[in-house]
Amino acid sequence: MRRLLYFLACVALGIGVVIMLSAGTGAGTPFGIAICVLMVLCGVLGGWVRGPIADGAQAPQLAGTGSAVALLSLFAGAMLLWRPALGTGLPMGSFLICLTVAGLLLIPVGLMGRRTDSPQ
Repeated sequence: MRRLLYFLACVALGIGVVIMLSAGTGAGTPFGIAICVLMVLCGVLGGWVRGPIADGAQAPQLAGTGSAVALLSLFAGAMLLWRPALGTGLPMGSFLICLTVAGLLLIPVGLMGRRTDSPQ
């Protein structure tokens, strides 16, 4: 379950990058797709091959990172509602939703798992 949540967080982040880089003329779409594929591959490597998630250990750094990303995305969304001209021409709403989802998925991933006595 934990590996799947981590993988879904990587996919959500990759989709957000594709959305942002394909805005406007769409010139950044191939680069965005490449970044998305890289994020998904890193999610597979981090979740199933190597790292604290693959080892089944807790990763409180991921929980902290996820909460920071979700909070900053919510602040950016509030700023976008306050000053809508900031996101003119960019799909900021979709991008921020993807970032918030990725951040919220990282919180339980970091808190689940077995405790380790040695600091990482």
